[in-house]
Amino acid sequence: MRRLISTHPNQYQTLVCLAVALLLNANVFGANISINALSTNPLSSKNSAEQLPELGDSAAGLMPPAQEQALGQAWLRSFRASVPLESDPQIFEYIENLLFKLTSYSNIEDKDLDLVIVNNPTINAFAVPGGVIGVNTGLLLYAESEAQLASVLAHELAHLSQRHFARSVEASQRASFTTLAGVLAGIVLAAASEGDAASAAIMASQAAALDSQLRYSRLHEKEADRLGMKTLVDAGYPAESAALMFKQMLNASRLYGNKTPEFLLTHPVTESRIADATNRARQHPKKIITPSIDYLLVKTRISVLAEESAKNNIKRFNSALKKLNAPEPNRPNQTNGFDVLSHDAARYGLAMSYLQNRQWQKARKTLAPLIEKAPHKLAYTLLDIDIDIEADDSQLAEKRLRDLNATMPNHYAISMALAKTMLANTHYKDAQQVIQTLTKTRPHQADVWYLMAETHGLAGDILQVHQARAEFFLLRGNFLQARQHLKHALYFSQDNYQIVARIKERIRDVNSLQKITENL
Repeated sequence: MRRLISTHPNQYQTLVCLAVALLLNANVFGANISINALSTNPLSSKNSAEQLPELGDSAAGLMPPAQEQALGQAWLRSFRASVPLESDPQIFEYIENLLFKLTSYSNIEDKDLDLVIVNNPTINAFAVPGGVIGVNTGLLLYAESEAQLASVLAHELAHLSQRHFARSVEASQRASFTTLAGVLAGIVLAAASEGDAASAAIMASQAAALDSQLRYSRLHEKEADRLGMKTLVDAGYPAESAALMFKQMLNASRLYGNKTPEFLLTHPVTESRIADATNRARQHPKKIITPSIDYLLVKTRISVLAEESAKNNIKRFNSALKKLNAPEPNRPNQTNGFDVLSHDAARYGLAMSYLQNRQWQKARKTLAPLIEKAPHKLAYTLLDIDIDIEADDSQLAEKRLRDLNATMPNHYAISMALAKTMLANTHYKDAQQVIQTLTKTRPHQADVWYLMAETHGLAGDILQVHQARAEFFLLRGNFLQARQHLKHALYFSQDNYQIVARIKERIRDVNSLQKITENL
């Protein structure tokens, strides 16, 4: 349905992080540099049962919280423009809710985080100063349960709470100018050709600092493992989920061969690390939780959207259902891969696949038993509404979405679906109201501003088209485009004093933000 990027996204991730660090003059160019090296939170952690090391004044003096926040937001703006992000609201909202649940049990004092989801099938997750958490969709494809996914997110939250980026900066102050020049050369090569020469240049420049930096990173990893497990357990998940996820990663690293994902390079999984996690888990009471159908549905949704061929999806999920319906001795006894998804998740995937192939009658027939079994499951209802639209009954779809919106106002997935359906039904003014409300609750969501601009355009409100586009480009770090659209908005403001004043103030905001970014 959607083409995955052909260029390895982790290369872009590394280059963006290194470029921002260069602006900071932070000299953090030892070995093992990646997105995960930029891991911290502006605020120190709360007291906990775990004895965590004092960060000391040197890290705080070297990288003040305000600078960490500016770095994180500058990185995020560049990142949004550099890689394909997952735009499906249901996927985003599920991971966001899980992250916020874990955050409430973590040591992070400032719990206002920015989540980015990268549309890429490789294993990766990362934390960036200023409270940015990123996840590859591929992480969900490898994690067998919500608890395993939660263990990775809890680990990244620990990197933030312990300000590991600031401490890495402190440990890397002896990095040489030669190292900086080599990394910069690698960035230039990558921008020009995206070839192996860029990686070779960066790796060569890092060789001198390899040993000490790796030791420091391993210390951080152990610290994040320990604190992450505490967060995981406090949130109600089994402690052994972390070790199980490590085993999944170790198996994956063997399959990848020489193309090991960046996450596994910066979070090396060894038998010793698995043993440490297993031993630590034994200190906690055994806990058995019911598998999350919501996790399985989101995992299934990711797999369907990642595959361009609807026919391949249909074949795959028919095969999964056949195996799950087989007599018990013939059923798969592992929980790895799509063949062993739960029966309901596999049926949901098949219904999605039929709809993807524009066979809406088969999609509805396949989905019907799920709706009968769980009539209030939102994922099923939204898929059924998508089937209404494919069946040329968008008026019914809009009515159903309006009813859902009345029950759950400002729900991200519902609001986005409602606005798009209203646009299809030429109810432009109503769509404007729905999206306008969403921009207030999700001002940092670029997809919302993109749809806002489209909605204003169809409604003929050119002034607000330019204002919405300015916000979209600003979130992607394109200050020039943001400023140009705000100037266009001034032209269409018709000398309305209040509107002119607001637009001019926003232009000053853009200029100030650009100056801050350039001075990092």
